[in-house]
Amino acid sequence: MAENTSLAITMTCEVCSEYYTDPLMLPCLHSFCKKCLIKAKEKQGSTDTSLKCPMCDTSVNLPDGKIEGLTQNLWFQHKSKEALIKKKIVSKEAVSCDKCDDSSDAAVVYCCDCGQFLCDLCKKVHKRNKKEASHKLIDLEAKESIELPTVKHEAIYCIQHSEKLTYYCKDCNNLVCQICLNIHHKSHNYNYYVDEGETARKALKESVASCDGVIPPVAKAIANGEKMLEQIATRKEEIRQEIKETFEELKAALDKRCNDLLMETEEIASAKRSSVKKQLDGFHKLVKQVSHGRHLASSVRECTDPGEVLSVKKLITNQLEECIEEYKKLPLEIEENEAIVTNLDTSILNKKISEFGTVSKVHVNIDAYSIDSGLAIPLATVKKERKFKVALPAGIDKAASYLKASFIKSDSNEEEGRVVIVNDNNTAIVSCTPQSIGGYELSVTIRGQHIKGSPYQLSVKASRDYTTLTNQRYFDVGNGTTGVAVHTNGEVFASSRDGFVQVFSEDGTAVRRIGSKGKGNGQFECPWGLLLVGDRLYVSDDNLHRVQYFSATTGQYIGQFGSEGIENGQFSRPFGMSTDGKGNILVADYSNNRVQVFKEDGTSVQVIQCDGRASDVAVDNEGKIHVTIYNQNYVQVFSPDGKTHLDTYNNPAGNFNGLNGIAVDDMGYIFVSAYNGDTSYLHALCPDRKQVKLISVSNPFGIALDKNGYIYVTNCNDKRITKY
Repeated sequence: MAENTSLAITMTCEVCSEYYTDPLMLPCLHSFCKKCLIKAKEKQGSTDTSLKCPMCDTSVNLPDGKIEGLTQNLWFQHKSKEALIKKKIVSKEAVSCDKCDDSSDAAVVYCCDCGQFLCDLCKKVHKRNKKEASHKLIDLEAKESIELPTVKHEAIYCIQHSEKLTYYCKDCNNLVCQICLNIHHKSHNYNYYVDEGETARKALKESVASCDGVIPPVAKAIANGEKMLEQIATRKEEIRQEIKETFEELKAALDKRCNDLLMETEEIASAKRSSVKKQLDGFHKLVKQVSHGRHLASSVRECTDPGEVLSVKKLITNQLEECIEEYKKLPLEIEENEAIVTNLDTSILNKKISEFGTVSKVHVNIDAYSIDSGLAIPLATVKKERKFKVALPAGIDKAASYLKASFIKSDSNEEEGRVVIVNDNNTAIVSCTPQSIGGYELSVTIRGQHIKGSPYQLSVKASRDYTTLTNQRYFDVGNGTTGVAVHTNGEVFASSRDGFVQVFSEDGTAVRRIGSKGKGNGQFECPWGLLLVGDRLYVSDDNLHRVQYFSATTGQYIGQFGSEGIENGQFSRPFGMSTDGKGNILVADYSNNRVQVFKEDGTSVQVIQCDGRASDVAVDNEGKIHVTIYNQNYVQVFSPDGKTHLDTYNNPAGNFNGLNGIAVDDMGYIFVSAYNGDTSYLHALCPDRKQVKLISVSNPFGIALDKNGYIYVTNCNDKRITKY
């Protein structure tokens, strides 16, 4: 929220905190007691001819190097004295008498005429004096509320000569006394200061008025700056959280790798232990067998009976021989002599870690953001969600977080409804829900600056039941009419085959004409389609194969584009027109079987090739392009960029022949006019293309919607416009 820019004016000096005595004003408009400035000057050094303001540190050049040369703040001097007197009266504290010599006597009254506090004795003397008997006295001891006095202005004296300030030097902008006048200002332009007061008041009033436009934009900039500080704080916390989460993931990955390596180590060591243990078991078994055989052989060899020796000699010698053979074959080197080694060189990993991730400032390119769709139809329905797509720059992480949106009621300047921003890859979806009927302004900003297409004006209308459409009013054109458009101010525009555009007021009264019959600039042979973009009226001419544009309010001719032909930018019978809300005009190029896209100044942008005679075109809230194909009896739908044919539809209920005009509302309802001899209709289709209403109309062509959601259809044969 922007801070309060109205500063309270106090009557106490910022240095000594007491009521001003001999206040002087510096060029920075800060005032201080004369004695306080003298002390401040002494601290800064007597040789310096400048003085730093004790409040804002602004350096002030002293006239003649002296404090006395500064401007006396006589207003502060008077108001400070008035405030001090009022404080003494209200405080009920003892106040000394200003008149008698014995200042220890307490005052009992204040004389408003003399501007003095008086003790009881002086009060009595006052009343006995004929000149002073009528003075107004305020009783300081009164218990009831006291009416505080207005202190009279006293004579003003020159700070240098102690003479009354009588004159005002216009050349020097200073109050001067007679001595000052004689010495320094005699040849200057001067006047009595009492005669210059009104001029001074007027000058101050003009100065105040000249600053009227300063504070609001600066306050807005302050508010934007404070919002930016909030955004910075929010973004900092988001980044901190993102960094912490990322490094927690990295730590978890390192912990997992550590555990994996520990498990691998255990598996390798276990396998090596098993191998060595198996070899050791073989060694132990051989030693045991040899030791046992040798012991038996030695014991039997000492036996005296030959029979006993011979009985076991064979088995013992065989066993020992087998042990010797096994020993010869047995490798005495341990086969598992490989070392368990690691490769944990951290230098590369440390380098990668030190280079991992970045946090940097990114310049936000306002031009890279724009409202991509949702601008073609400046309508919304009360309490129904309205969506816009905002194109985001590629390569910027969380680009949608830079966006801020507000949805404000135009007549109250207060935010209303709901604004939601949802990030969707390189597109942000901005949705808002108006709560009441009327004008709204949707703003989408980055760092306090509007993106392209912002702020966007919306007219919020009541929800309509298209199943109960009825005739509201006729607008009699006087001759065949094929084009209609409705201004935001309520005026209705109708093309006439007599070679002009007729403008009606909301009640059907003809108010003015635009153009005339002919081939020159601002003239028509056969005006056909009409389109209003802001205050600019575009008119297509079936015979002259061109589009002209005018001021809708004055009718002044502005320019034109197109000529007869088949090249890009040329036409063969241009019919209906539409806008995508992003600065492009779409024109149905009837006999060339295409829709052409132009900038608002007529610069050719693109060609969209169609299946047949393109009679009219409309752009829906998603930016999709709907084209009525007269000779194919259906509507072709193209992608917002016009490069892809998305869909083809008609009215399954029938009577969809000879399509002339099309309009789409903010809720996706589609209105199509169809002419087929004696059977001509206005079709109302719901967003899923099913018929909700069919109205018989005499040779209908153009269709337009107004800000309240009413439908206007041209009746060419009946020479009029019908409002539903």
